[in-house]
Amino acid sequence: MRWVKAISVAAIGAALLLTGGCSLFSGNPPPPSAVTTASPVNPLPAPASPPDGYTVVTAPANKIYVALPSDLEVLDPSQIDINPEAEQTFADMAEKLGMTADDLLQQLSTLDLFAIDADSNNINILQPLPAVGTQLSDVAPTLQSIGAADIKSSDTNCPTGPVLVVTYTLPDDDATMNQAQLYVQSDTMTTTVITITGVTWTADEVSQIATNMLASLQHI
Repeated sequence: MRWVKAISVAAIGAALLLTGGCSLFSGNPPPPSAVTTASPVNPLPAPASPPDGYTVVTAPANKIYVALPSDLEVLDPSQIDINPEAEQTFADMAEKLGMTADDLLQQLSTLDLFAIDADSNNINILQPLPAVGTQLSDVAPTLQSIGAADIKSSDTNCPTGPVLVVTYTLPDDDATMNQAQLYVQSDTMTTTVITITGVTWTADEVSQIATNMLASLQHI
């Protein structure tokens, strides 16, 4: 399942940060031709309201508001025991995916938020992690080990702090997924890791979604 693979890729970010920002795999750094680092860009302003076609949601553990494309269905595992509507949403989604609600919850156990559309395009936000200055050299070798290609990065800022943006493609059976990982450092001494997976979204669409999300980030 493509969304399950996306969650596995997101876990790379968790492992990197929990090991102090060090690569999980030994060996030489990737050759310069394999990875492109863009120059820092200007800080992103926070809009007064979300862009057209976006809805502001809450990632409660990370204590942030963020705008997501409105056609995504948001699943918040923390709500399942206290919100009957959330429980039914999980049951319906599990049925669509051919699994039990318990199996779905297990897959989402490392996440603060998961949102998916009818084409399996999805966005997930990990539980908050310790604040570590993640660099492309920490992330790239592990991404390459799972087949990621065309890895690029840029440094930017959002309303909650500095951000490392890593974009790449990832093979998936007979298709190629466009992905972006956003490592958002916070003044609360935590790191928010966001993974955007485009199954039908193009690389440009994934990049635009990342830009809109970062511009919308606000502390609760």
